[in-house]
Amino acid sequence: MRIGWIGLGNMGIPMVKNTVAAGVEVTVFNRTPKPNLDVGGATVVQKLEEAVIDQDALILMVSDGAAVKDILFAQKAVEQMRENTLVVNMSTIGVDETLDLAAGVHTRGLRFVDAPVLGSVKPATEGTLTVVAGGDEADFNELQPLFTAISKVAFHVGPVGKGAAMKLLVNAFLGMTVEALGECLSYAGNQSLATDLVMQVLENSAVWSPTLAGKRAMVEHERYEAQFALKHLKKDLGLAVRQGQAVSANMPAIETTFKSFERAESAGYGEMDMAAIVQFLSAGKQQS
Repeated sequence: MRIGWIGLGNMGIPMVKNTVAAGVEVTVFNRTPKPNLDVGGATVVQKLEEAVIDQDALILMVSDGAAVKDILFAQKAVEQMRENTLVVNMSTIGVDETLDLAAGVHTRGLRFVDAPVLGSVKPATEGTLTVVAGGDEADFNELQPLFTAISKVAFHVGPVGKGAAMKLLVNAFLGMTVEALGECLSYAGNQSLATDLVMQVLENSAVWSPTLAGKRAMVEHERYEAQFALKHLKKDLGLAVRQGQAVSANMPAIETTFKSFERAESAGYGEMDMAAIVQFLSAGKQQS
């Protein structure tokens, strides 16, 4: 399998390195030049067309739906790929955006799979992400060499659009988890209960989870170097709310969490890790 890869951010680079290590031929391009990158032996090119021509699949791992649309259509990647190429969006975007992109791709004789991933930098580096893919089952099966390289498990969750729907569901749950932690620690501070003590008690309760375990050190040391930036989770929460409204889903807690993350970003926490919502809430900087 020959793969073109667009997007060399904090997630894209380790995913590319693991894909190359699995024996897949990868050609990479980043819209913003990044000199001296270690991409594990992938071929780095300076022009988009060099990454998309004559590939079996094109992988997109970029910031949002606007970036995916720009690459495929404004920069005319779809016009440079050979017929029947697999276009695989692994970025987190809206369900509506996914369906629109897929329709545009299909009209040009190309195939489309939406395959966002669950996990942040650490599982991306370890090759233990989870893939949730929407599209034809035959296309999903064809992508197994890629999925095996980057993930511990890959789910085929239905037709195009269902991968995006599942990813937004998970990230909404993630947002509510750290929001709940932040609210409880804000309460704990007003009760003169130390953060490390609260975390110890939570660890020995039924509510403990891998998310809390993964963010524990950040919270206890109040150091929020971004693994998954708060601004990106805010974006995903907004997409989940928008899709929920489109299908008349009842999501009051998710809507409230989204508003909390909006306020945190406005207060200057956007570039910090998503767990910085704890610091934002505990600092009492939220606004009604």
